[in-house]
Amino acid sequence: MDRRSFIAQTGIATAALATTAISNTAWAQSAPEVSKLAFGFGNDPVFAPHMVAIEKGWFKEAGFTEINTKTFAGGAIAGEALVAGEISLWTPGNLPPVSMAHSGVPIVILGNNAIATVADKLIARKDANIKTPEDLYKIKIGLLQGSTASADLYYLAKQYGLDEKRLQVVNMPPPEQLAALNSNNIQAMLCWQPWGFNALKSGTTELIHSGTESGFAKNKSEKVQVSYTRSIFVASQEFVKKNPIATRKMMAVLVRAQKYVADSKNKNEVIDLFCQQTKQDKVLATAIWGDFTFDPSIDNAYVRDMKAMTDYMLASGRIKTAKDVLEYTYSDPVAAVDPALVKVAGRFKI
Repeated sequence: MDRRSFIAQTGIATAALATTAISNTAWAQSAPEVSKLAFGFGNDPVFAPHMVAIEKGWFKEAGFTEINTKTFAGGAIAGEALVAGEISLWTPGNLPPVSMAHSGVPIVILGNNAIATVADKLIARKDANIKTPEDLYKIKIGLLQGSTASADLYYLAKQYGLDEKRLQVVNMPPPEQLAALNSNNIQAMLCWQPWGFNALKSGTTELIHSGTESGFAKNKSEKVQVSYTRSIFVASQEFVKKNPIATRKMMAVLVRAQKYVADSKNKNEVIDLFCQQTKQDKVLATAIWGDFTFDPSIDNAYVRDMKAMTDYMLASGRIKTAKDVLEYTYSDPVAAVDPALVKVAGRFKI
């Protein structure tokens, strides 16, 4: 997929139109307030719904004449671009938006994109001889600090009674983790897909723990959740307030695309499209596809996972007071598409 530069969005709904659109189903027949959308984008499987919707022309059917995509070097930069109005939608892991919401940044969560707890992997060199959780004290672990991997390590340490301060963490992004693991500058890496798959290809490494299952000798294959990672849809408060119809139509398209991607009969088609757009190997994409569950539900599991990220930030001193995720969850657009998807209603209102 081409990465095109952002074209500024225009148009603001009148108060009368916004009221009509929100009060009944007229939004479905109304034109969106803006005709152009810009998405923060990446090459991960979590962007499959976006790719499908763009490829099939569903955004155009909804009244959006132009869709632009933009990549960012890091989550903080993408978040800044969202608030600045440079992108309409951001689809990050769930830790950065929690951090932003607690820092007073005016963002809202529009819904859940994909559950990615299984996709998080702790992988070590076989010659590091990691058999017990305590063996982790003696090695260096590469991870990107401030990412969902930091929360994974916190919950892994908590689950197995480890002193997190004794763990030797080396801060680096996944590509550098993989190189450092191969050169033995670190002995383990904690990351997400596809880096976990790539790290295991050599045969010299082993899976110590996934986000949901142990690889330690004493409880191998036991279901143990240490990851609460989700991919979520995030917008700025300003965007949703100025563009209530566009917000609902955008989410209607994305929910439609999520359901399409989640349907097993479409799996090969979706993977082919994903590989075509990202230039990734189909063997890799197929191998990791099952690590992602595309589910637009806003439910108790969503609240639990978001609370887990909040609790981690509170315990690590990154925030001082916890805020309920439902305070900055705007579930009305998803409810307008399919009320059954919203089992726990967000409390943000426009």
